[in-house]
Amino acid sequence: MRCPSPARHRPGHRIRATRSEERDDIINGRVAALRPFLGRPQEGQGAILRRLLRAERRAAGSGMGYDAARHGALRRLLAEAEAAAPLASPLRNEKGRHPG
Repeated sequence: MRCPSPARHRPGHRIRATRSEERDDIINGRVAALRPFLGRPQEGQGAILRRLLRAERRAAGSGMGYDAARHGALRRLLAEAEAAAPLASPLRNEKGRHPG
């Protein structure tokens, strides 16, 4: 059963949105809110952030539950974690290859 909504989106019509804050301020707020829940960088913070980013990309593809500010905050946190991490083997992202 369809929900009777007067503001249904019609193909070809744009959805307009406004924001009361600057994009960087919103993302920085999300970064500050997410940081305490990630733990210390030594505890695999990069893997956690990659998993959360995959979930955001899936949400973006489906159109449900996607939050652009959260996605931006996760990208910034991942960049910080990768910059702080010690240099790893160049093979670390290749599947099926083990440094030996």
